[in-house]
Amino acid sequence: MNTTAILSTEELESLRLFGERVRLARLRRNLSQVELAERMGVHRPSVINLEKGRPGVTLAVAIKALTVFGCTERIGELLAVDPMGESMELASGRKRAGSRTGVADF
Repeated sequence: MNTTAILSTEELESLRLFGERVRLARLRRNLSQVELAERMGVHRPSVINLEKGRPGVTLAVAIKALTVFGCTERIGELLAVDPMGESMELASGRKRAGSRTGVADF
């Protein structure tokens, strides 16, 4: 089942900026869009859409680009520090996600 997210102007701008940074990372490595696509295992239009910040690009395509650029270890840092979430959890407790034995709490 496909769903379409309605994105705010700020979210669209974040995608555009991410795409610009992907393009810059590609150019710094002297890669063409075709070469990057080959390394990612995708077709060139996926790279074009990623660089343009189009909302239909999958998370998998973005992760593949980050892998080619050697940045996958930084993905975990995105929510490593979550002061708002931590404050909310302290105030009201965790309501939805139960804890499972042997699963790391990031």
